Amino acid sequence: MRVRGTPRPGRRAIAVIVALAVALPLAASSIAGARPGSTSAAAAPTVTPSSDPVSTGPVTAEDRRILVRAESLLTRDCMTRAGFQMWLGTSPPADELLSFPYVVDDIAWARRHGFGSDLVEAVDTRRRSDPNQRYVSDLSPERRKAFLAALNGARPAGLEARLPSGGVMRRSAEGCTSEAQRRLYGDLTEWYRSSKVVADLTYLRQRRVLADPAWTAALRPWARCLRQQGYTAETPERLREIVGTRGRAGEIAAAVAEARCAQDGLAATTRALDARHGDELTAAYHQDVAAKNRLEHGAVPRARAVVAAEQ
Repeated sequence: MRVRGTPRPGRRAIAVIVALAVALPLAASSIAGARPGSTSAAAAPTVTPSSDPVSTGPVTAEDRRILVRAESLLTRDCMTRAGFQMWLGTSPPADELLSFPYVVDDIAWARRHGFGSDLVEAVDTRRRSDPNQRYVSDLSPERRKAFLAALNGARPAGLEARLPSGGVMRRSAEGCTSEAQRRLYGDLTEWYRSSKVVADLTYLRQRRVLADPAWTAALRPWARCLRQQGYTAETPERLREIVGTRGRAGEIAAAVAEARCAQDGLAATTRALDARHGDELTAAYHQDVAAKNRLEHGAVPRARAVVAAEQ
């Protein structure tokens, strides 16, 4: 399960991230070399235009939901054949799907959730009550090891992705996770590589925005606005540190102030910077983005068939 948290560029914001439809007990990949979050990012490679145009775009949100559901179903069925049980999860509430990777700028959301501590607690509660977690915890050490090997493969080898931010991710080409993705996407090697590279671009984009002089400049009037409302904080990160011990009411009041002050220019500047750096990275890693888009579009009919067969 991918859980809600702050982005790797720093604890400047609360990001609410979509949870997968099935909660798995252990990540199936390993990273070697420099980890994302290191102080220097790898330079963008020289790119030759791809025959798979990025202009086709990613799949729709509904198609992505179908892809996630189908992968969960295929993984569950594979684990059943291996002699284990697995339960499918449900999608999180809509408010958990919103993302504020830089600054909370939605006043209504801030009034409901503050900086999102209630949503973090809700995710943690669901994780603790997840039947997959309980099932794996109740297995003997030998069966637990066999479960993880069936799910993830015996060792993280066979698939590899060199991340734009540095380092290499590896995962087994065996196991039920790989079997499900192979059935959906066909070329598992290309899918693993391109999906990890494209996912890493989100981290790079956020890091570039936070390092952009325009972001720093936009923080100054935002901080002045905060001072007028009784808070002395130069960044959203610092504001969270200040109100961390003020309880729920204090969190909500500070989040509403943050969102109101963001309306004076920081929100618009952030959106523009996020779009610009995103476009630059998409162009720099055109082939990887195009490959992921192509494989996802090709997988949608297969995913729909898998989901339809379950109904």
